[in-house]
Amino acid sequence: MKSGPAAEERVFSVVVEAVQAQRLLPGERLVERELADVARANRQAIRNGLLRLKNAGLVEISRNKGARVAQLTTDEAVQVFETRIVIETALLKKLAEQYDETAAAALQAIVRAEGAAYDEGRIQEARHHSRSFHMEFGHHAGNQYMSRFLDDLINCQPLLLQFRDGKPSEFSGHALHIKTMGALARGEGDEAAHYNTELLNALQAEMLRDIKSAEEHGGAPPP
Repeated sequence: MKSGPAAEERVFSVVVEAVQAQRLLPGERLVERELADVARANRQAIRNGLLRLKNAGLVEISRNKGARVAQLTTDEAVQVFETRIVIETALLKKLAEQYDETAAAALQAIVRAEGAAYDEGRIQEARHHSRSFHMEFGHHAGNQYMSRFLDDLINCQPLLLQFRDGKPSEFSGHALHIKTMGALARGEGDEAAHYNTELLNALQAEMLRDIKSAEEHGGAPPP
């Protein structure tokens, strides 16, 4: 078992990947012994990794209950989308001013993989590529602080699936990703941001419809 930044990064990555794959669901307890085995990390590295996950909004830590995967309230989920729109709009406008072959190639590769996954019915994989697309343009925009914050928000995205009650999403952002890339290639940051905002608004609307449906059928929505 090891300590240090590399071990802490493994703890962080293990939990993020499990949340993304829905092997860990909102409210589930994180067992320190299991994290130690999977991440090859000692107690100090696990604690530091969990603190990082807490700061990223993925984990809740309490004295009595230990560490659990975060459960977002309805209001918090809406705030995730609102914040993403603000940050991604700024990043896309910045990226449009310096869009180059490296950024274009990276985004095109992700969009091709996303389209293939949708075509073959691998929806969970397609969702992963979709999240990667937003992270990737953030990484190329040249503001590491905004990009890092965006990564944390996007890593929280699977937590919003608690509102879908197991239903597959009806929305695919693949076509809007293609339009966003086209706008970036033309240097049109406002246009790229417009397509991206359309996508995020559609995802938020789907989530809010799910909450309303749960209320109408007697289910209790998140507080």
